[in-house]
Order: sequence, then C-alpha cells, then structure tokens
Amino acid sequence: MNENNNPSTLLTTEEVIQLLRISKRTLQTYRSEYRIPFLRISSKVIRYREIDVLNFLLSTTSNSYLRDKCGKLLAKYRIKH
Repeated sequence: MNENNNPSTLLTTEEVIQLLRISKRTLQTYRSEYRIPFLRISSKVIRYREIDVLNFLLSTTSNSYLRDKCGKLLAKYRIKH
C-alpha cells in the first residue's frame, strides 16, 4: 500500500486482493455487484481509491485481520469510527 496520506491514492488489483485477502475472482464479483467502487483507467487497467477500500473494509469487517487493517488505515487518515 502506498505510504502517503492522500485518500485519493490509487491501488492496483494486486494490492487490494492482498489487503483484503481475497482472490481476483472475488474482487471481480465485488466489482460486478457494485460492492466496491473502482476506476477503469483503460480496458485492462482498473484501480481502486484507497479510501473506498477503507470504507468497504469498515462495512464488511468480521475477522480480526481485517479489523487490524481497518485500524491501521483509520489511524493513517486519523478517522474516528
């Protein structure tokens, strides 16, 4: 994940699947179900805003790994929940 504090930071598919610990296919399903926002840069290039991934994490967090990741991202942006 990028280390600056810009909520508009764009993440690659690989970064998102590592962060969420999901497969590419699951991420594709989330996109098709509009569960996670994304930007289509070109026909083969998709990016995700870091803040959108954080919001997705906050809305779906159920295991301790994801809660820890949420806490780290929340601290990064100094967001209180």
